[in-house]
Amino acid sequence: MQEPIISEKQWLRVQELREHRRRPTKTGRTSLFSGLVYCPDGGAKLHFLAAKSLRRNQEFWRCSNYKDGRGKCQIHFIRDVVLERIVSEAVGNLADFVRCYEPVFLYQAAKKNAAVRKTEQQRLKRTVESGKARTREIDGIISRLYEDNVSGKISDERFMKLTANYEAEQKELERTVSESENTLSEAEKQSVDLRMLLKGLREFTEMRELTPTIVNTLIKRIEVHNNDKYDGHCHVKVDIYFTAVGMIDIPTEKEIRAMMEEIRNHPQEFKFTA
Repeated sequence: MQEPIISEKQWLRVQELREHRRRPTKTGRTSLFSGLVYCPDGGAKLHFLAAKSLRRNQEFWRCSNYKDGRGKCQIHFIRDVVLERIVSEAVGNLADFVRCYEPVFLYQAAKKNAAVRKTEQQRLKRTVESGKARTREIDGIISRLYEDNVSGKISDERFMKLTANYEAEQKELERTVSESENTLSEAEKQSVDLRMLLKGLREFTEMRELTPTIVNTLIKRIEVHNNDKYDGHCHVKVDIYFTAVGMIDIPTEKEIRAMMEEIRNHPQEFKFTA
């Protein structure tokens, strides 16, 4: 009944960050990236493994579905110090780009998000509408089945089997509709997330050091691909999804000049308030 201290959007974002709190291993060690590292194939989380027998530079991440070769996924292995170096470099490059060309970055983010949101929101709205329509249709079907059962047109056994199938379908539809509606509401947090991203990048620029707060502010998800061995070395592709903007490529000087020209010619086309 009282005026809130913070907005609902900010509160929801804080709860999201709390989900990635770092839980120590049996050795008491934690990683900067706990709760953020995923397998791109099956979507499972990667586990951080540290043991007393392992030195700091030997601690590693491994897909939770690998199960020492007995699981349904490949190993997706990367050492924590290597992951930290990759993330630090990516964050540093993005921070330097934003420091020098923040208007271009905001324009790039707005342009990307506008295209993605339009397509994704249309798809999600169709999912919600068709799901709700089918749910109403199933209600009518179950009602008619009940009447047929009462009148003796179908047996009790047949009635129970059919209604169980329809109710299972209805439950799945309700779950899908709920998830789609939640995803649609996520778009409302976009400006809050972007402000948090810019704040985190500025903090990193000042410190040039990754901290748990900066990592959780800047990064939404990290995907570690399976190792690819060539040239006598082991190469690992790592995809970093930043808060509010997802994966982003730092533009070349030529691309930056082209975007600056677009901004001058169409300043309101992709306006994004951060």
